[in-house]
Amino acid sequence: MDCVKNIIIFFGKIIQSIVSMGDDPANEIIPRLWLGNRQASQNEFWLRQNDITVVFNATKDIPFVSGISSMYRVPVDDNLQEDEIRNMGLWSWEIVFKIIKEYKQRKTILIHCAAGMQRSAAIVAMVLIAMFRCSTDEAIAYIKKKRSIAFYGQANFYKSIKGFEKSFFDMIVKEKQYSKYPKLPLPP
Repeated sequence: MDCVKNIIIFFGKIIQSIVSMGDDPANEIIPRLWLGNRQASQNEFWLRQNDITVVFNATKDIPFVSGISSMYRVPVDDNLQEDEIRNMGLWSWEIVFKIIKEYKQRKTILIHCAAGMQRSAAIVAMVLIAMFRCSTDEAIAYIKKKRSIAFYGQANFYKSIKGFEKSFFDMIVKEKQYSKYPKLPLPP
């Protein structure tokens, strides 16, 4: 069983690399919030050029580069295993809180995974849900317009994103926080 799993992971990484060839290493989704891949996260010149001061690394093994003032790791694999999908859901509130906190301090943020297609895109979707009170499907469609390879094939963490959306909106209703979290239009 481990052999089959390793083969699937191996070929999955190759496919992600092929699919992401020729695409930008990162794309700005909203001002100061970038969604990208390993290449963007390891390119010190690109990070400086785009004034990236905060990095959220949605992998278990890609190292951080020096010179970034705030670095966060979200240890999730993109292997379609239910444990990892649940893991993303368990991390969701903490991740979104930290990203929004850094964003409100006017910092420029890169959220990345290996290919910038699934894990990091799922995190960005959750951030958009919290910031703009949009639905999961609206967030995914918006991200795809900004980064064409995002959610390539399917949204592997759709269940995690949808779970965050439900718990976020349930919190607004329960706490009667409608004015604190008004629905805002997504930027063009």
